[in-house]
Amino acid sequence: MLKTVLAGHLDPTFIRLFTGANWVMLVILVALTGTFSTPQMVAGVLLGGLIANLNCAGLDRDCKRMMRWRHMGAYFGGMAVRMGLIALAITVAFLYFPGIFSPVGLFIGLSVAVINFNIVTLAMVIYRARFKEAM
Repeated sequence: MLKTVLAGHLDPTFIRLFTGANWVMLVILVALTGTFSTPQMVAGVLLGGLIANLNCAGLDRDCKRMMRWRHMGAYFGGMAVRMGLIALAITVAFLYFPGIFSPVGLFIGLSVAVINFNIVTLAMVIYRARFKEAM
């Protein structure tokens, strides 16, 4: 199954793998941050990672809804609501709990999906270059 994903054949199981890898990446980042940094940084990474992973789940839902309704409004409506909620969550976190969350940790946590996407893309490129060259 991983071989078909790396070859570029994306199916519904890829979304589950990607979402699971996002959660694993969040656990790894929280563990590393907990080992080498302050509790405020850990809280920021955890909050940012939760926001990023929930956003990925919402994006998956919006894409399925867009394919079912065949209209881009479903996608942009869901995206607008999610972006507003993310901005609200970050603002509330910094205003009501100023000493609990680190802005740098929040930025690292929000990058969980981006880091995972870059790892998958790099693996796909290496796989294709390696096995297409052999043929």
